[in-house]
Amino acid sequence: MKVKWKKRLIFLFCLALIILFIIIYVFPNVTGALTQTEIIEYGSLQVTDQVTAYFVRSEKVHFADKPGTIQYYVQEGEQVRKGVKILDISLGTSEDKESSYHRIMERISRFNGGESIFSDDIKRIRTQLSKLEEKRDIALSEGEAAQASKLEEQIQRLNQKKDYILATDQAAKEEIFRNNISINAMGNTPEDYISDFKGVVSYYIDGYESEFTPENMALLNKKKVQNMSFDEVQNLARKNTLAKEPLYKIVDNKSWYVVFWVAQEDIVKYEKGKTVAINLPLGQVEGKVYDIIDDNTEWLVILEFNRYYEEFAQIRKIEAEVVTSDYTGLMIRNESITSKNGQPGVYVKAKSGEYVFKPVKIITNDGEWSLVEGSYYYTDNGATKVDTVNIYDEILKQPNKTN
Repeated sequence: MKVKWKKRLIFLFCLALIILFIIIYVFPNVTGALTQTEIIEYGSLQVTDQVTAYFVRSEKVHFADKPGTIQYYVQEGEQVRKGVKILDISLGTSEDKESSYHRIMERISRFNGGESIFSDDIKRIRTQLSKLEEKRDIALSEGEAAQASKLEEQIQRLNQKKDYILATDQAAKEEIFRNNISINAMGNTPEDYISDFKGVVSYYIDGYESEFTPENMALLNKKKVQNMSFDEVQNLARKNTLAKEPLYKIVDNKSWYVVFWVAQEDIVKYEKGKTVAINLPLGQVEGKVYDIIDDNTEWLVILEFNRYYEEFAQIRKIEAEVVTSDYTGLMIRNESITSKNGQPGVYVKAKSGEYVFKPVKIITNDGEWSLVEGSYYYTDNGATKVDTVNIYDEILKQPNKTN
């Protein structure tokens, strides 16, 4: 019996030693292995907006002065200098009896008459007229006759639209409409279809060329624009033409614009003069924020571009992604960020195996990830240097749950 008890005691003693060994040496390693961590690495973070964008261009549509057969000398999207011959028309009777472009021609006629997609706010229109008149006077003083003439044409059209809005009854509106049609009538193209300014030739029109202009884009009315049809961008390239049908347009490609409306809570992403980019079907184009206009409950944002995009002369409306910020730096999941004494930070694994709190300075975040300063940053207007995280630091994942 004594031998059996001795064996039991020895067994229990050995078992106790094994359990003690596990508690002291193995268990901490196991629990450490179960602790979820992640490694801080470099990455990029974009802040974007999904918008319904409208293209704005300085462009001029040219019309046929006679029926006949068309001979083209310039291709779609080709850049031409002033004085380049675009096409010729061999005089003759076209086989077509009715124009294929009557809907677009009717649209052009309506806008020539006084209808508009601008705000009916007369104060805004008068403010814009004053700006255009000032620009015209500057152009005249600097000897830029062509630019002054272009601005004068825009001033005349905007005054016509203002008078149309101010008309007190339907009869007055109809009279103004008839007068405007007479003044702005689609006449013959002068100078034998020769380009009157440097630009890109396009054979795609939608009838809105006189409305979506740089001179008037600040007046665009969201409700009116949303109610428009944008499914009739027509290709004018063809064999024959009737008199007074549209033939082509020349687009100024030095600068073109994209406008869209954003909600009040999203306007913080935009800053006048700030570099942004827009993602389009054929690639990304970089530009800048040209203007931000308070439009009642929303903001009208205008972007300016001076880089070539292959289809810039064809698009009017498109769903697009605007990249308002594009950062690179140290990336941390938002779930790994906690706070201590009101200071955001993370728990970094030290050489001892313990996790030490380190403050972080968040540059931006997209709801899932945060981009933070690395190594150190300054507070108190640069007076205090704060040590922070470094690349390849191992940090606690979900520290709020771990603690």
